[in-house]
Amino acid sequence: MASRNRLLFLPLLALILLLSSCWNPFHPPLIDISDGSLRCGTPLDVLQSLELAYKERNINIYKELLAPDFRFELISSEVGQIGIDVNGDGIRDSWWGYDQEVLYTGNLFTSGSTDGSTPAPDELTLRLQIPPEANWEKDPELGHEDWVVIPTPFDLKLSFYASNSMLTASGVARFYLKPANNRWYIAIWRDESNL
Repeated sequence: MASRNRLLFLPLLALILLLSSCWNPFHPPLIDISDGSLRCGTPLDVLQSLELAYKERNINIYKELLAPDFRFELISSEVGQIGIDVNGDGIRDSWWGYDQEVLYTGNLFTSGSTDGSTPAPDELTLRLQIPPEANWEKDPELGHEDWVVIPTPFDLKLSFYASNSMLTASGVARFYLKPANNRWYIAIWRDESNL
């Protein structure tokens, strides 16, 4: 009887071990909230969702935050280092658009640099210090009367375990948010960071 119980116990134990090895409590599954429940009803919601997109490395959330005519803008001192030729004139530009931003951020979240020289970070943290609404600005540009500009101090940290290294950027990002279709979008992300 004891050997029969042992024969039943061993396959049951193996099954339990196999099933439990598939679950890691330190790496829970990512939650994809890109099904329409994303909070974008206010500029504050959008910036909090931006932090969430980075935390979860969720490109679908990130894409939903950007306006179709989105622009990422660099300060002039960074153009030579990370600017790209957007319009094909052979000169590095100080901005890029939606498609390039989605490609870059998708690589950052999952695969690393496009040339394969840098893997995706093992840890990725974006912390925004969103100022109170009283410190937000109106965009003075013609046609942008309903836009909001939020100068936001931030810290971005990328950690790479294999090389025991870390990349950081900090400074101020000026987020230009615009309303459309009963929600808000990031129209311009102007980077004023220190690399």
